[in-house]
Amino acid sequence: MADNDLRASLLAQLVARIAALQSAGDQHHPAGLFPSLRWKTALGYRREDSNGFFTSLIVFTLREIQGQLPATSQAVVDSIAAKARAIYPLYQSKSGLDTYNFYPPRPGQHFPHGYLLHRSRHFAAPDDLDSTSLAYLAYPRPAAQNQWLKAKLQAHANTVKGWASTGPAAFRHKKIYSAWFGERMPIDMDASTLSNGLLWVVRSGLPLNEFDEDSLAFINWVITSGEYRRRPLDVSAYYATAPLIAYHVGRLLAEADLPPLAEARATLLRELPALLAESPHFMDKILAATTLRRLGADAPPLLAAGWTLAELEARSRGLYSCIAPLLNYYPQTRWLAGWRLSQIDWECPAHSLTLLAEYLALGGR
Repeated sequence: MADNDLRASLLAQLVARIAALQSAGDQHHPAGLFPSLRWKTALGYRREDSNGFFTSLIVFTLREIQGQLPATSQAVVDSIAAKARAIYPLYQSKSGLDTYNFYPPRPGQHFPHGYLLHRSRHFAAPDDLDSTSLAYLAYPRPAAQNQWLKAKLQAHANTVKGWASTGPAAFRHKKIYSAWFGERMPIDMDASTLSNGLLWVVRSGLPLNEFDEDSLAFINWVITSGEYRRRPLDVSAYYATAPLIAYHVGRLLAEADLPPLAEARATLLRELPALLAESPHFMDKILAATTLRRLGADAPPLLAAGWTLAELEARSRGLYSCIAPLLNYYPQTRWLAGWRLSQIDWECPAHSLTLLAEYLALGGR
């Protein structure tokens, strides 16, 4: 079978499988949600999880590649997006504003289906930039709503709401957006979260201001300094691996020609081939290769000609796409946040398959 035929066949199978993983509604997951798992292998910890974050990522990514899919698969993506829209009222701010939470806030359902963490309000996080910007990217909003959210971002940014007490010292007095909207959460600078938020800003056509410029400067430094490789937890605590950080920054780089990120683009194009070769996990290689292709560079083939959907699905498992460094939330305990046993990992099988579909749609092989 020719490469193009094989790619089209695998894409159709992947999209169909993703659709089959979307919840029809059960005791763990509302209808329209893509189920995920939170786990910590070393502790034997594994729980069903019902967050809205992965559903937004999946819908947004599938819509981005929709034009490269077979016609029947394009219709499946429309169906997935229509079903997923129903979950958003569950994750909307408990105050009724148009921001979103990782978990349903009304009533609070943080760390569901477990035994301990959901009992403490200490672990109930406020609405966040990641969940909100990805929801807006998955389902674009009118101009007035985008302008409102931009103003809210600024109201919670560093130097406005407060001052960062952690993160790179050179940026603690810069006007950088925080990962959180909550009043009691400390200012938190995360390069991957900022990349998703600024992708929304650029996609929405909102003019860039000094907050955007300082946030872009931080992202550029994270990549060009090599900190995304050496100390990923310090610069992107909720993603914290070099392939994941590069993937999210690369998506912003591909969106528009942003002069403050020119050095970051050159650095990723130079460093990603080695990162791809060194990464032991198949899905980390997919992330690196996708980012290279997104930035206009080639990448070595990662799929064998005879691989079936079942083979791909088996290889896609085990990628954690975000983490919760539980000791990172407050400055008093952040010095312990690098202790891996304190970090909870999230995996979403449908999102991993979506990443494979994206890789193929961008010409991967």
